[in-house]
This record gives sequence, C-alpha cells and structure tokens, in this order.
Amino acid sequence: MTKLAILAALLSCIFLPCILGHALPLVTGPGYAVTSASEDAGVLTINLAVNTAPTSTPYGTDLSALVVTVTKTESDSVRVKIGDKSNKRWEVPKSLFTAGTLGTTSTAKSAATDPLYSFNYTQNPLTFKVVRKSDGYTLFDSSGISLVVKDQYLQVATALHNDLSVYGIGESTRDNFKMSTGDKHTLWARDQPSAKPNVNTYGSHPFFLGINRQGQAHGVLLLNSNVMDLTLDIGRLVYQTIGGVLDFNIVLGPTPANVVTQYTKLIGRPKLMPYWSYGFHQFCWGYGSIDALRTVVSQYKSNNLPLDVIWSDIDYMKSFHDFTLDPVNFPQAKMATFMDEIHASGQKYVPIIDPEISEHTNDYAYTQGLSMDIFIRDVSGKPYLGQVWPGPTFFPDFFHPNATSYWSEQIQLMYKSFTFEGLWIDMNELANFCPGSKCTRNPVDTCPKTGNSTTMTICCRHCSVNVNKYDNPPFAINNAGNHDAIYHKGISTAALQYGGLRQYDTHNLYGLSESIVTNAVLEEITNKRTFVLSRSTFPGSGAHVAHWTGDNAATWDDLRWSIPSILKFGLFGIPMVGADICGFLGASDMELCARWTALGSFYPLARNHNNLDSPSQETYMWPEVTAVGQKFIGLRYRLLPYIYTLSYHAHRDGLPIARPVLMEFPTDTVTHNINYQFMIGNALLVTPVVNKGATTVTGYFPRGVWYNIFDFSQI
Repeated sequence: MTKLAILAALLSCIFLPCILGHALPLVTGPGYAVTSASEDAGVLTINLAVNTAPTSTPYGTDLSALVVTVTKTESDSVRVKIGDKSNKRWEVPKSLFTAGTLGTTSTAKSAATDPLYSFNYTQNPLTFKVVRKSDGYTLFDSSGISLVVKDQYLQVATALHNDLSVYGIGESTRDNFKMSTGDKHTLWARDQPSAKPNVNTYGSHPFFLGINRQGQAHGVLLLNSNVMDLTLDIGRLVYQTIGGVLDFNIVLGPTPANVVTQYTKLIGRPKLMPYWSYGFHQFCWGYGSIDALRTVVSQYKSNNLPLDVIWSDIDYMKSFHDFTLDPVNFPQAKMATFMDEIHASGQKYVPIIDPEISEHTNDYAYTQGLSMDIFIRDVSGKPYLGQVWPGPTFFPDFFHPNATSYWSEQIQLMYKSFTFEGLWIDMNELANFCPGSKCTRNPVDTCPKTGNSTTMTICCRHCSVNVNKYDNPPFAINNAGNHDAIYHKGISTAALQYGGLRQYDTHNLYGLSESIVTNAVLEEITNKRTFVLSRSTFPGSGAHVAHWTGDNAATWDDLRWSIPSILKFGLFGIPMVGADICGFLGASDMELCARWTALGSFYPLARNHNNLDSPSQETYMWPEVTAVGQKFIGLRYRLLPYIYTLSYHAHRDGLPIARPVLMEFPTDTVTHNINYQFMIGNALLVTPVVNKGATTVTGYFPRGVWYNIFDFSQI
C-alpha cells in the first residue's frame, strides 16, 4: 500500500465509522435543526425538527421533533437531556436517587449562577459542546457523528482529544484499567461469570472519567437504563442504545478526585459500612451443614488467622427456598446455638437470599406474594414463571408499592428464625435458567435439586418463543460478545412491572431497586449500620450496598483482572468492593492462593470464596498460605483504623478506598497507564505479584519519599 493510500485509509477512519478495519453498524441520519430556543431561570430549552421527512430504516423511523434541555445543576456540573418533544419516553426514575442530587424533584431552575463551563451549539445540524472555562478544554462534543433518535435506536458520540485517557464504563472484566481504542462495552446486566473477559456481566455503569496529559480530568454519565453498546473509536466515544432518552450529566473536575466527588454527589454518596465488614470473610458454596461452618470458624482460630465473618450460600435453605432453614442440616435450635457461639467471639453471619420465590403452595413467601400481587407478570398478565435454584419461581417487583412491606415481612420472619448481621442478594440481574416470553410448568417437576453448578441450571419449563418487539429489537447489541438475544439467561424484556413498566426499560435497574429495599429493611430490623452485598449494580447502588466482582476463576489472569475491576467500581461510587480471593471457579493451588491472599488483604472487601464443585481453598489449607495469611491479613487488621477512616471519607466525599495511582498523582503521565498497582487512600501504594513463578515485581513509585510498610525503611 502506498503512503497516499495509507493516509486515505486513516482519514476514512476519522470521518467514517471504522475501528481497526472493522465497520461499526452506525446509522447516518438526516440530523436535526434548531427551530426555537429559550431560557428560563437558567434552564435552556432547544426545540428541534428532523431535517427531512422521517424515513424508515432497518432500525425504525426518525422521531420528527426533539427537545433538548440544558440544566446548570451546579457550577461544576451540567445536565444535557435529549428527548421526544411530542411523546413521553421512559426515563430512569428520580426516586432511585434520593441520596443524590439526581433525585431532586424540582428542575424548574438552575442551581448554578456562575457556571465554570460554557455550553455552545450549532443550529443546523444541531451539535453541542461543553467547554471548561478555566482551560478551554472541551469535555463533550457531539459533532463527530449524526444524532439519531428513533423509537428503538438512539445514537450519539462525543469527540475525544487525542491526549485523553478514558477509564470506567462497565460492568465487564478487562485486562487493563485504561480503555483502548476498539474497546466495545455492552451494558446489560447478565448472569455471566466474570471469569470470561470483555463481555457484559452483572451491572450497568455508563460513566467514564477522562484525564489529559496535564492531569486535568472530567466525567460523563449517560443516565439511561436501556441496553447499550459503547465503543471507543478513534477520536470519539460512540453511544448506541435502544430506548429511553439521552440524559448526559457532565462533571468538570478538574482533578480525578474532584470528578468522583462531583459524580457521587449526583448519584448519592457511598454508604458508610459497619466496622466489622472490613475484617476478613470466609465463604463457600458447599458449606452444607452447621458443623461445616463451625469447623471453618474453628480452623481459622486454631491457625491464628483473623476471621470476622462467616457466610452461607443456598445450602442453608430448605430445598433452596428463600427465607427458610433446612431442618436436617441447619435445624433452627442448632442454628441459634451456632449464632450464640460466633457472636460471643464478636463474629458475624451473612446468608444469601435470591429474588426468586419458589412456586410452592406451602411456601409462605409465595402465597403472600400472590396475595399482595407483587410478582412481575408475563405478556398474558399472569405472574411470570421462571426457573432458578428451587425450580419453578416467581420474581418480586421492587417497583411495586407493596414490595417493601412484602420483603420486610419475609426478612423479619427469617430474622426471628435465626439472627444475622448482613445479607447477600444474588442472581438479581435478573437471572433465569428458562428464557421465554411465557413459560408453563411441566405436569411433573423434573428440575434437579442436586448435582453440580451446571446440571442444576438445566431448564425444565415449557417456554414460548419470544416474537415481540421488546425481546427482538431491530438493533442487536453485542450481548455476551456474540449478539446474543437480550432475554437469554434472563426474563423476557416484554415482562410487565407495576405501572405498565417493562423489563425492556427496567432490567438494568432490578439490582438497584432490590438493593434500596433490602438495605432499608435490614436497617429497620437491626437498628444498626448494615452490610448488604449485591451482585447487580447501577449508578447509585453504592449508597445502599457493597459489591464483589462476581464468579471469577482460580487463574492468574483472574487475579490480575481483579485490580482494574475493583478500581473501576471505586470510580462508580461503590468503594466497598472486592474479588473472590483464590478464585471461585476451578481449583486453586498453593502459589496462586498465597499471592491472592496477599493481594486480597488490601481489597476493601476481603473475602475468600469458592464454588460447590471446587476443592477447599480456605486460608489454612496450605501451611505456606497460612503463613501468608498471618502476615498480610494480620497487616490488614493493623491498618483497619486507617481503612475505616477512608471509608468515612468515601461516605463524606465519595473518594474510593482502593484508588488508581493517577488519582493521587494526576500530572504524572506514567500513572495513566498503570494497571496492577493501586493506592489505599493517599498514603499506601500496593504493588502485588501477579504472575506465576515470580519472586520479584517491578513497580513504579511517583516522585516523593516512600517507605517499606514492613520495616519502615526508605525506598
């Protein structure tokens, strides 16, 4: 290829949809022209009309008239919302953000009298820019691509400076903390083990932090709960979604710490967790009896290893039914005795509950749910039947006004049966083993109740084919990395929730809506600071729950990947986050578990956790790992006053506990590319071993005076 041809190819990638030689399925729209604009009380309203008569494409027909509202929410933040002028469209409810300024009910006037930014726009076609006044840096620029707004396809992009590094957007497992050109992020909550990289997993976080070479940073949130693809193209970030409105919230920084503080002010500051939750946790799916739990607690003590929290998976339940105890392996009287034992030594207990209620006439949670009419409904209007661990199940609708009283009653009955200090809410994407727009139960239930984690997920329902516009939208997002149907591993997106809402719009909000109710109920029951762990999250979840990175595997890759994942959740306003130490899936070994125990001792949430099908990997299983645990978990406990102070700073200001190095050293451009080192607060730099067989590690130390924490020698 000649130099001229190479230049032509590069230019085509700048002006046409092109990523690394592969075309994006972008739409070239006619654009929109400004028909009128007015400003009232600091809120700018811009009316738009499509430039030509709306034409139909495979993705639908352009909306004929749009309205843009620009609200100066604060001097350091601005909200730009693009919606349908003629018809009301789905928007993420403000009621989910009562802990943040996004939850304010009044938008009648601007809160900023002297904004630190300017908003500029062109008339035809409409494009707009948000520019930081202090340095003239453009934070958002929509001119790089056609604005397309159809009923089931919305497209916009922001141009990016060539000196801008981008972080955030999730949830997915990535090898690097910094996004790379060509990265595509699909945002659709899915029951997908995090052991598989580069595909969408449990939550949706359409937020990014950008930082330039001068160390100046800003952040952008697209407040939209519909499924979307975000692609980092050459010189731009492209948004493609299939519903709702384009509701951009831009925060100015200018430091990375400022960005996170400003962002969490919008969505809600992180919850202040109880002190005990920063201790060490032990958990395994497969602790099948009280004796098994007691043995684990005893072994930690006899091996001189700290342990504050013991957990139970669905093993403790009767036939995997929520809010019940297995009368054989977890009888109530013996459970009460065990609770007394661990409480006497200051230890805590956290059980799991899933938002899937067994369809069983003897199950009070089921009959009460029917009585209160709080289950999600299928397209025929009947409670939506799915299948999860107990077999045939129904799903509570946490948007229903009766949901809080229903959930409260069930958890209170459970608490009277046995006490606990925290709760783990799992499978809340929603997860479902039998996809279909409508499912019926077999005459004879053949669902397996025992087996391994694979055989127990085999579908044994009769389900109809999904042929509606919600389950089969015209634009196929990159679900699971292969454009999988959006209802796969979940419930139908045509399913109905209270007030006529559809899973099409609310699916990504299920985990957040359950988190809000569960945290409030547990606070009411215990009258104490609570700990709730949620698998599925959305912006604002950190105000109510903690999170872990999900079902990772016992591999060195997964150990490495845990670091970028944890750092991203700090940006998302969920500082209480960790990864399963030693790995969840597969068999760990001594070396991997030793290195992971050392690393995991610095996670904000430090928990050893593995799977039903995996061999034991508790910290005391190998003498070498025991020694590492005594040293590093012991160090963690000595650092707890510092860590807990950081948790207060997170609650007060939104700052992460585990931070990227660039947050403390933003003007040092070397830190912009660090993936496997991180800060605990502003004083402790962690440089873990992340490769098999390594006995040394190379780390970068920004300018300053550094000391070895073990012997306080200067480095």
